[in-house]
Amino acid sequence: MRDSVEIASNGSPKARNYDLVKDPIYYITFGFFALLTTALPAALGQPNFLPIAQTVAITLFLAVPIRRGRIGTALVVLSSWLLLQLLVMILGSALVPLVFERAIHDGFAYHRALLEWSVTGLGLPGSVLQAPGSRLLEFVGIVFGSLLSAGLVGFWFLMRAVNLFGYGVGRLALNGPAGLILGLMPWKLATIAGYAGLVIMLAQPLLTKVWNPAHYFVRQRRLVVASIALIALGLVLEFALAGLWRALWAL
Repeated sequence: MRDSVEIASNGSPKARNYDLVKDPIYYITFGFFALLTTALPAALGQPNFLPIAQTVAITLFLAVPIRRGRIGTALVVLSSWLLLQLLVMILGSALVPLVFERAIHDGFAYHRALLEWSVTGLGLPGSVLQAPGSRLLEFVGIVFGSLLSAGLVGFWFLMRAVNLFGYGVGRLALNGPAGLILGLMPWKLATIAGYAGLVIMLAQPLLTKVWNPAHYFVRQRRLVVASIALIALGLVLEFALAGLWRALWAL
């Protein structure tokens, strides 16, 4: 077993380099902030502060592993964060719906549109057909915003997308298990997963100072392909599956 210290040239003990992302406290802390920055602003009904607090926190937490080239660690951290964020939004929207409604811009209108879609099958809120401009802006923000801000702008769009998704799931869950499953739209899950991969990938150049695209396409080809494929899958499922999904789980 290797000693926990190394001996310097002058004979005195020298501590090993500390690796933050291997410290359990790092994971406990980011989990705490994932819960805090979601639950507190949402409980206070703060639609602007909610994504801002989440974005600043997750950007700072991910800067360390991304700068060190620990992309696998960054993906684990972001996935865990998004899962905690989504669970808080679903539970909060189901347990205290009127409180969490205030934390979403036009939350009441979005909930009403979801209910109308679940009954009539018309006008899926947030879809490409219903809001093409918003979806295009979201994609541009994810791609170019991440590239030009070390992920900050991309994370902001990602946090907003997850908050809205979780709120919609929680409100539909008030109508029973069928409503919960209806809200967990596979195309949205695929899109969010693809967005997460793109933000991690495109946040790297500013943080690592490596701007050669070939570097990322060679070393992170799986991440590039998987992220783009998930976003494309989300679009295909939105057009092909939304009607059937609503028919199966209609309220």
